Amino acid sequence: LPTRWISVWFLNVITSVPPTTARALIQGLKHDLLADDTALRALIPQRLIAFDDAVRSTLKEEEKLVNSSDWGYDAQAFARWRPEYGYFAKQAGFTVKTSASLAALWQVVNQIGGKERYFFGNILWQTRALMDRAIGHKLAKGRPEREYLQTGDAVDSWKVIVVEPEKQLTLLFGMKAPGLGRLCFSLEDKGDYRTIDVRAFWHPHGMPGLFYWLLMIPAHLFIFRGMAKQIARLAEQSTD
Repeated sequence: LPTRWISVWFLNVITSVPPTTARALIQGLKHDLLADDTALRALIPQRLIAFDDAVRSTLKEEEKLVNSSDWGYDAQAFARWRPEYGYFAKQAGFTVKTSASLAALWQVVNQIGGKERYFFGNILWQTRALMDRAIGHKLAKGRPEREYLQTGDAVDSWKVIVVEPEKQLTLLFGMKAPGLGRLCFSLEDKGDYRTIDVRAFWHPHGMPGLFYWLLMIPAHLFIFRGMAKQIARLAEQSTD
């Protein structure tokens, strides 16, 4: 394999930089950059800023990341954000096609934390909760009794931060881990069929956060695949 592709893969594993950005950075190394930029300035006139100003501006923009619609403008998520967290989120998930209606899918998704618990791999979810208790991090239990969740509701240690009926339900990660994350259930009508996507987004806190993510990836892929399939199956049974 070409060295640059190995470098791109390595950067993608050990950092939060997206593959497209990593590829552009690595490929750019084959070009020599001249110290005299007079010709370039004449070709592409623009207002240049100093390095320190560029860094300050970038860090300021990072503050807007968590204070956004993706996080439901949630005050708790904003308070937990740290400048050391990776700007670009790691993600893992699974999408399933289904004949079930959006209404049926939405009804099932809103059952999370109830009778069906987490739809799949409940023993793994319980094991993860036990790990938190082992280090003295007490987790809340239970969920509201009503059929449909609302913004601000607690589902065990998760917090509901985004509710878009028949479109998206997002939960803020509440367990102990080096980083900040959310779990999204996204529904989409494709005409002849619908899709249910179960996906986690994780902003790691340095190398510990990355190692945590890499350690959990096998379980995430296994669980989210099972969750998406079970949600679709239950919704199809309800539709029938």
